[in-house]
Amino acid sequence: MNELRKNYFCRFRSAVRSSAVCGVVFAFVTAVSARAQISPDLPNPASASNPLTKTLSIFSDNMQDKIINAANMMPESKYGYRPTKEVRSFGEILTHVADISYYLCSNMKGEAPPASPASKTSKPEIIAYLKASFNYCDAAYAGITDAQLNAPADFWGHATNKMFMVTQLGNHDALHYGNLVTYLRLNGLVPSGGWF
Repeated sequence: MNELRKNYFCRFRSAVRSSAVCGVVFAFVTAVSARAQISPDLPNPASASNPLTKTLSIFSDNMQDKIINAANMMPESKYGYRPTKEVRSFGEILTHVADISYYLCSNMKGEAPPASPASKTSKPEIIAYLKASFNYCDAAYAGITDAQLNAPADFWGHATNKMFMVTQLGNHDALHYGNLVTYLRLNGLVPSGGWF
């Protein structure tokens, strides 16, 4: 009986060691795989002349791409879709993102926001308005250096700095991209991926 226990214990210990080795290998493969899924060409702003603004710009560009992809993916017949009556429709979210982009980026540029087009209800009109707002923001980013991030800015009557405005832009885009993803999935559509 004692020999049987010893034999069983040796097999158990061997199984535990094998499991541990397999676990370490699995963790390593998973980490490498996850890293590969992020992207081999993940942008690295560390060597840019303005690494802080470049970092924020990269994040903003990524969110803009995801939002435009979502806007293109949803059929025009679903632009009025809203999961409940209390929330914005898909098209209204896109228009809202563009409105806020114009507000924040005009503030960063120190000018009044451009006039909003009279009609932005069809899918092509909404996407054109959204793209124009993103292009406007790209120009705002291009005009800001790291040294200017602490320059004064106004957030609906509250004194702040340009860094706050820039981070709010990316934060706002990410917040509403999450809404768009949910709306797409509720309509049987799978949003496109990206490097994060």
